[in-house]
Amino acid sequence: MTPAAKSDAAERPAALATRGLSKAFGSLPVARDIAINLPVGARYALIGPNGAGKTTLINLMTGMLTPDGGQILLAGDDITALGPEQRVRRGLARTFQINTLFAGLNALEAVTLVIAERRGLAGQFWRSVGAYGEAIDEAYEILRKLKLGDSCYQVTRELPYGRQRLLEIALALATKPKVLLLDEPAAGVPQEESGEVFEAVAGLSGATCMWCSASPAISSCSSAVRSSPRVRRPRSPPTLACARSIWANANMADSLLKLENVTAGYGDAVVLHGISLDLPEHGSLAVLGRNGVGKSTLLLTIMGYTQLRAGRVIWRREDVSRLPPHRRATNGIGWVAQEREIFPSLSVEENLTVASRPGAWNLDAVFALFPRLAERRSNMGNQLSGGEQQMLAVARALMTNPALMLLDEPFEGLAPVIVDELTAAMKTMLSDRRIAIILVEQHTDIALELTADAIVLERGMVAHRATSAQLQKDAATLERLVGLRVAATA
Repeated sequence: MTPAAKSDAAERPAALATRGLSKAFGSLPVARDIAINLPVGARYALIGPNGAGKTTLINLMTGMLTPDGGQILLAGDDITALGPEQRVRRGLARTFQINTLFAGLNALEAVTLVIAERRGLAGQFWRSVGAYGEAIDEAYEILRKLKLGDSCYQVTRELPYGRQRLLEIALALATKPKVLLLDEPAAGVPQEESGEVFEAVAGLSGATCMWCSASPAISSCSSAVRSSPRVRRPRSPPTLACARSIWANANMADSLLKLENVTAGYGDAVVLHGISLDLPEHGSLAVLGRNGVGKSTLLLTIMGYTQLRAGRVIWRREDVSRLPPHRRATNGIGWVAQEREIFPSLSVEENLTVASRPGAWNLDAVFALFPRLAERRSNMGNQLSGGEQQMLAVARALMTNPALMLLDEPFEGLAPVIVDELTAAMKTMLSDRRIAIILVEQHTDIALELTADAIVLERGMVAHRATSAQLQKDAATLERLVGLRVAATA
């Protein structure tokens, strides 16, 4: 760089800067006098354990939270008082830790919608389709660069999870940002798919980027940061005892939940094909498989959120195939959604009590299970870290005192220390044998340690059944059906 260029760069305002940025939730300070300076075109990594305030900082910079003090500057302009949508129009975009996508639109429609809004075309229903041609072309080009061109007509909810994360980035890029903040973009993405996300971020051009992650294992981290003992905290694997086996002990009189040749999906799309399973009282089942094979759809079908095309869902020997979700919930099926779905404007205690039903799981019991929630009982839902929100989602489901709890990716995007806390809590939850669980989880080792039995899905069908202990020793099957390479245990 020539001396003149260096001088110009030094005088140019930062792409994004904060000055003395502070935020507290009640008596709990989460951001103190934060000063950052992102030069134009720079790529920064923001790392730290769950609860360190990473997402809070992004929420402050993007206007999702109002700071208690300090300034936020975008290209030298003070944007502290602007709302989120105004900041987007000024060139500040973000992705979210949990997907915020248009589930019913295909990828091309979703990105085109964002571009149409940016171009001032959104809502102008009187225009002909041809008027949107340039927006459609631009949308396709964004998808092509992110290697989503072959998926552009696929409905978002049917995309593999790794591709959904790429679509989240595509939506942000469609706003033509000057600064792009990425909140855990690879969270919950299987290892075999995460390379696409890293490659997409590495190929971004024209925008200043900040990558927020609980893991130091990202290419933009310096070797000194990656090797620091402060960011290399080891995780000890949980040791969990298995409950009784579905396949060894299940019979009709003992059944809590039974699926008989269930075929289901969304609209015209069939996702599940002839699924049968039998879960006894207090049973525990891991549902494994690659992304996009129907694992979450299976849980949604049990809860009644999908279109059942064939087969029956039997709950305590009664056919509930046509019952709506809320009736299934009152009958004893608890639900922990992948998106957590806590109430952001209610306190921790209010989130719990609003779902409360009579039974052994009350406030004292869930606070004993999750001491972090007891400490934050007065905090609003949006004042919790991602890990604390996940604990709250599980605790809220327990407050309904269900006989069966469905858990969809409860460890997604969590730091190792939070994963350890949550697995320990779930071990305690299962030890009193008052509850059954069906667990969908990409952390195969944890899922198998927590459960007695397992099924592996492939293309919406059950490709393998075994006890969890047997599957832990079956490295070949795990590699073939789940894409996981492990050493067989003795």
